[in-house]
Amino acid sequence: MSIILKTERLHLRRIAEADLISLGRIYADPECMQFYPGTKSHSATRTWFQKLAFDSYDRHGFGLWAVVDASSGEVIGDCGITLQETPAGPEPEIGYHLWRDFWGNGFATEAAVACRDYAFHSLGLPRVVSIVSPENIPSQKVAQRVHDRKEVYRKQLGESGVFVDRYLYISEKR
Repeated sequence: MSIILKTERLHLRRIAEADLISLGRIYADPECMQFYPGTKSHSATRTWFQKLAFDSYDRHGFGLWAVVDASSGEVIGDCGITLQETPAGPEPEIGYHLWRDFWGNGFATEAAVACRDYAFHSLGLPRVVSIVSPENIPSQKVAQRVHDRKEVYRKQLGESGVFVDRYLYISEKR
């Protein structure tokens, strides 16, 4: 598959069906999904990528992409741009998920910065965001390196109706 983005250590490309095995272990792992409502089954993971990758590529020209270690060729996670609901309405959001063996090496920041720059320079988007739960400190550290500022908003969770705080990290094209 053709590479969309290259960084010093990573390649980002469209996700292929075969990648769902590698990516599925992330979404099925309790440690990787500790800041989500829960883990995902293979079927739920497939549905997730159908919406946020395969359908999004066709509909918007972007979506979640496979993060590939350039030296080994191994799929180590996903990162990309999806439309997510914010207080301003649907906005392009940079999201990232890596297998835990690759945490703490700057890969998420490297991939997310590449996505931010791609959003501005290749897609012509004026603004991108990242939405992070207050308890997700590792993701906050990534978002702080990628974005220019942070706002706090309250969101009602659909499944429970409970209101929770979310951090909205924002970058605007200069």
